[in-house]
Amino acid sequence: MTESTAPVALSATPDDLGLEALERRLGPRAAVDVRRLSGPDGPACDRAVLRRASDGGLRLGPRAVRWLGESALRSVIAQLWSRQDDCGTDWTGGESVSSTRPWGFDDLASRDAARAVPRRSGEPPPGLSDLEVTNTGQRGRAAVALCVDTSRSMVRGGRWVPMKRTALALHHLISTRYGADTLRLVTFGGHASIVDIGELTALECAWEQGTNLHHALLLADRHVRGNPGAQPVVLVVTDGEPTGHLEPDGRATFRHPSAARTLEVTLSEMDALIRFGVTLSVFMLGEDERLAAFVDTLARRRRGRVVAPTAAGLGAAVVGDYLRTRHHGRPS
Repeated sequence: MTESTAPVALSATPDDLGLEALERRLGPRAAVDVRRLSGPDGPACDRAVLRRASDGGLRLGPRAVRWLGESALRSVIAQLWSRQDDCGTDWTGGESVSSTRPWGFDDLASRDAARAVPRRSGEPPPGLSDLEVTNTGQRGRAAVALCVDTSRSMVRGGRWVPMKRTALALHHLISTRYGADTLRLVTFGGHASIVDIGELTALECAWEQGTNLHHALLLADRHVRGNPGAQPVVLVVTDGEPTGHLEPDGRATFRHPSAARTLEVTLSEMDALIRFGVTLSVFMLGEDERLAAFVDTLARRRRGRVVAPTAAGLGAAVVGDYLRTRHHGRPS
């Protein structure tokens, strides 16, 4: 979809930047970051940060997306390095490496990341500029689909902003460090849609009914099959059981509690992805009992990997899982 946009001129007052609207979409931290970006001494003081779309809404410009993506990724790296937040993963530690070896993103794929590269006492953990993409263990290129739940429960549960910051962090990592990889962003509520990072970050809090994971998996399947030779990776972020699916005629159905048919076709699509060779990870947010029962079925069928992060640890869980898959291959 082509969108007509015009830059929103910067001014000395934050309100003129639409920061209130930005804060609604991405939280107060994003507004602080953009204030720094657009301030008189900032690197983009003479550039437009926000853009006005044809529908009258605001969209982040490319520079703001990069800035906020870097900020989100820095936070994720700090979490991965310290492991102070329970991000619900089960990485296994690797062997200790030489202190002369460069920092690498593969070091962050180890639970013992803080000990993976020896450093002098008191030395801070690495930042983005310190980390390199090493060739050791890296497997060519990957086709990655990140499917994120945009149903109303994500808003009610306080998971809306963490979901967006997770997408920003993963997008920034892939676009700046893993350029050979292709990332497809898929949102799913009553229906699923393919979006770009600007659309996702600008998405208003939705009160959409339905969790049509089946439709999202169909779009993810199209992406990974459309990139032959790439390592297929599908990451799903959700806080509720599937309550909708697509019929063969393209009509979306909804029922709560879930219909047996919805669960059947959703699991069937997951089976198809696994048979194709996809590394499938489901990140289960919250404590929805029906979702827990669904992912328990998934785990018992050995169809993918299930992770239960906190909202605060979601970014570290998703990015860490991506790095683990890229550097160590498909989990056994």
